[in-house]
Amino acid sequence: MTTDTLALQRLLSWTSPSFPIGAFSYSGGLEAAIDEGLVADRDSLGGWCRFHLQAGGARQDAWALIATLSGDQSPDRVNQISLALRQTRETRQDVALLGDAFAKVMVGVWGLELPAGMEGDKAYPVLFALAAQDFGIDTEAALVAFLHAWLANQVSVACRVIPLGQTDGQRIMAAFEPAIAALAAEMTAVSADHSQPPLNAALVADWCSVKHETQYSRLFRS
Repeated sequence: MTTDTLALQRLLSWTSPSFPIGAFSYSGGLEAAIDEGLVADRDSLGGWCRFHLQAGGARQDAWALIATLSGDQSPDRVNQISLALRQTRETRQDVALLGDAFAKVMVGVWGLELPAGMEGDKAYPVLFALAAQDFGIDTEAALVAFLHAWLANQVSVACRVIPLGQTDGQRIMAAFEPAIAALAAEMTAVSADHSQPPLNAALVADWCSVKHETQYSRLFRS
């Protein structure tokens, strides 16, 4: 078994829907966007996901993962920033609870040793990066896997709530392959500056997250 094959198996395990961190129970505000009619079909879902990759929470999570792996800042520092970047109660709860659950599984099952300063809330992308670092997984591969799992979760939410057909869901997954690869290449380039997180321009997504807190009927926790 080659190292690359072992790394692939681990990434597939960590991003599997069966991995016990409860990622399936969060929508990141998408459920509220669907309720408001902002996302109603494959095209509008594509727009929602594309904006998150370009200027929203997905891009900020990508930064947190890369900033952790680059070693330019301490994991504790990146963790604090990643948590602070969340602008609503539910999205902060989302990233912290996923991170805490991921940490428990990685420590208990995989033997991951957490660095100093990570005793409190743990941001999910930071923990994912620490796991990748500990097992010597390629930075770009780790980021692609992380973003692919994020996109798959958004598609899964849409398939259940819009409802979006499963074939259209897979069309979204296929269509976003170049965008995810391009973002991963951009953020892992030697010339990339990871000293500051990218700004979040997804104000509509934040509004949807706030609205979701009091939404009458909902399936998801965010």
